[in-house]
Order: sequence, then structure tokens, then C-alpha cells
Amino acid sequence: MSDASQVHSESFWTNEFEELQEASADWDQEYSRMAPGPFEGRIDLTRVGSRQIFRERWNRKFAYRGTTPSDSFAVALPVHQSAPMNWVGARTCEDTVIVQAPGQEADLVSPEELDLIILAVPEEEYHRLVSAMSSREERDDPSHSFVSLAPNVAASLRRESLEFLCYSREAQPKDLDQIAIFSEQLVKRFIWEVETAKGEQDVASCTNGYSEIVKKATGLVMSQPNDSIGLTEICNQLDLSLRTLHYAFEDVTGMSPATWLRRHRLNNVHKTLIKASPDETLVKSVAIDNGFVHLGHFAKQYQRLFGCTPSQTLQAS
Repeated sequence: MSDASQVHSESFWTNEFEELQEASADWDQEYSRMAPGPFEGRIDLTRVGSRQIFRERWNRKFAYRGTTPSDSFAVALPVHQSAPMNWVGARTCEDTVIVQAPGQEADLVSPEELDLIILAVPEEEYHRLVSAMSSREERDDPSHSFVSLAPNVAASLRRESLEFLCYSREAQPKDLDQIAIFSEQLVKRFIWEVETAKGEQDVASCTNGYSEIVKKATGLVMSQPNDSIGLTEICNQLDLSLRTLHYAFEDVTGMSPATWLRRHRLNNVHKTLIKASPDETLVKSVAIDNGFVHLGHFAKQYQRLFGCTPSQTLQAS
């Protein structure tokens, strides 16, 4: 059982997406904003030792890339999503649990609105529970996966998770032992339902060909941001037709390749400006370093995505 002295709850609300990224300090992750408009994000988190149970939500399309806390699995179930999300190349719906393996980078393309319950469970605890529930002595090689739950099961897990977070947020010191017990029960229930569903379904690898195309094309452009690599050159380097490239991006990101890649480069500019010194940095230089030659068009695109001018971002850094 977890020590009640290690129970800690907190809530965090922000209208800055960078702050939402940094709020999960134990996660090695990067968010890239992929849609314009006012942003709102919130995290409600309870830690019990090295176990984390939290609710994270936001209202704008994002690209996530990162790894879980050290030696931990992450299990996530949507409370609400405005459209299917793309998890490591697989399109998933609201009653789908996604599993992120420890030590392996994963990527997610969110819909416009996404509200998730997330459990980060130490690897040893996760394997111990899976072994106990499935009577398997050998461990499978950990990999990212997903499994669909029956609607009533998913609804029950959401309700229990939200009740836990509400209870832990309002708890008094005398309640900490009960929170620790409650968190153990919730983790066991999640893993039981995931393992039961796995036994009834074929759980395939998340990756697919289109996801790999998007990953390679994005990596190619971001590795040479000031070269303004065009779609034709991407196709030549990846040995693809332009039609296949478009199909891949529409399937995985819901955007054209030009829009997706431009917004990644805009995010690169934004991340540089918020860390830069206003006295030592020129917006023009950062823009050119990221492949933006027409500075007037760049400034309009930047302001549309982030709601402020590049100069305002730099001055606020």
C-alpha cells in the first residue's frame, strides 16, 4: 500500500499552452499548437508515491510528442473528445484506452477539444498486476497499444476516476490513507478492464504506413528548418508520390502537408522567441532561420496561430 504521507493533489489552469506542457514536470514532452483561437487548458492531478492520476483537458488542436515519467506506463481514457484522435498512427474513439510504454517516445494528434483521464503507473507495479490478472509469468515486450472498451465499462471508469479526483482534491489530512487505497483500487480496475478487453480483441501495433510517412516528413523538415524544403523534395527523399504524401497527412493529422509543416515551423519560432533575450534577438533572424522568407506573410500566420505578434512574444519572454 502507498504511504499516505506521499499523497499530494493540485489543480492548474492556464491560457498559455506552454504552461500546460511544463505543468507535468515528470514527463519529457513537447506540445505544438496546430490550430488558432483562444486557448484554455487545465490539469487536476493527484500523486500517490510514484503513481499519478490526473485529468488533462484543452480546447485547441495539438501535436504531442514525448515519453512517460521514468519507468512508468501511462494509461489514458477520454472523458470527451470532439473528434477521433490519432495515437501513434491509429485513429481512436472516445471509448478507447491508449497505453504508452515506458522509455519509448510516442506521438498524438489531438482533435480540437480533448479531455483525458491519465494514469501513470510504475512499470513494476503494472507488470505485477498484469501477471496476477492474466496468469502470465513472462512479460511481453512493452509497446504502445490501444484497446476498445464496452461503452458501459468506459463510462464506469470515467465516473470512478472523476470521483477519485474530486475526493482527493477536497480531502482532509485524515482522508489520506483512504486516498492511497482508492488510487490502488482505481489502477487495478483500469488494468483489469484493459486486460479483459485485450483477451477479447486482437490488439495490433499502433504504427501504420501513413503515420511513418508523417513522422519522417516532419523530421526531415524540422532537421533543416531554414532550407524551406518543398513537398516535391520531400517526396523525392522519401520515394513517395505527391498523392500518397497528401493522403498520409490528411489521414493522420487532418491537414494538408503544407499546413501541418508550416505550423510546426511556426511553433519552432514561438519556442525560440519565448526563451530568447529581447536585447539579443531579432524576430527577422529567427523567422529566416526557420524557413520564412516573406516576413509579412510570416507575421500574419504567426499572429493567427498564437493570437499575438512575434514581437509581443519576444518582449514577454
